Amino acid sequence: MRNERGSTYIITILAMTAILGFTALVTDVGLLLIKKVNLSNALDASVLAGIQELPSNSDKAIEVVKEYAQKNGVSPENIEVYIQNDNTLLKAYAVDDVNFMFAKILGINQSQVSASSTAIVAPVTAVYDGIRPFVVEQQDFEYGQQVVLKEGAGDGYNGNYGAVALGGTGSNIFRNNVKYGYKGKLKVGDLIDTETGNMSGPTLEGIDFILQVDYSTFDNFSRDSLRLWTIPVVDTLAVDGRKEVKVVGFAEFFVEGAVENNGKAEIIGRFIEFAVNGDISETQSDFGLKGVKLIE
Repeated sequence: MRNERGSTYIITILAMTAILGFTALVTDVGLLLIKKVNLSNALDASVLAGIQELPSNSDKAIEVVKEYAQKNGVSPENIEVYIQNDNTLLKAYAVDDVNFMFAKILGINQSQVSASSTAIVAPVTAVYDGIRPFVVEQQDFEYGQQVVLKEGAGDGYNGNYGAVALGGTGSNIFRNNVKYGYKGKLKVGDLIDTETGNMSGPTLEGIDFILQVDYSTFDNFSRDSLRLWTIPVVDTLAVDGRKEVKVVGFAEFFVEGAVENNGKAEIIGRFIEFAVNGDISETQSDFGLKGVKLIE
């Protein structure tokens, strides 16, 4: 009888040990998986934030990656950042410790998880929001170059001054598009109508609205500045009257202001390289406006 009780006791102890071991395995493996998912999500967000500084500022891109990672609970010391392909590819790799709860019973105190994230920056082929109702003809732009975004009196082609109709014609739609940007998608290959006439009144009203609330300068502006305009690049503006022009790309400009001459408005901007949310293609002609995408 004693032998049977002893055997039952031993079996019970072994069963409890097995159950505890299984519980430790399931619980702590779950912790590992959760930590890995959180680490991966943090890296994705950090890489997408950092790559928006490329290709022009690789040091800033690395700084932003580590800053965003820290905000998401990842120590900057645990992150390695690589920039490749002429500053168009950014990759981050990180490791983090996981302290076990139940596995300590088995003498296992902690483990590590790792994750990586890679994103590319490439020319934009489609923009979904915020396009201003002006266009520029395709050309090779240089950073800081002054560009006329809308012609004044006596310039332009046969009544076309660089203004276009996005989402409809008329001064009210045009004015709102100047202030807030067109709330719709535009892509390379689309045909858009030129807006005949100088559209001076709604142009100046829209510009005044922006200048009264945004005092940025070309040497000191934020990414959300109202003076940053996404402008379609078209094949030509040499058309008569209201005619269709073809979108061949997109560019970004910092708007310095408008000049009124004999009731006609001229808008001057400076070209910049910039990254926005939008569709991208590595084969698209590059007019300075880039988009970003995670690739792994």
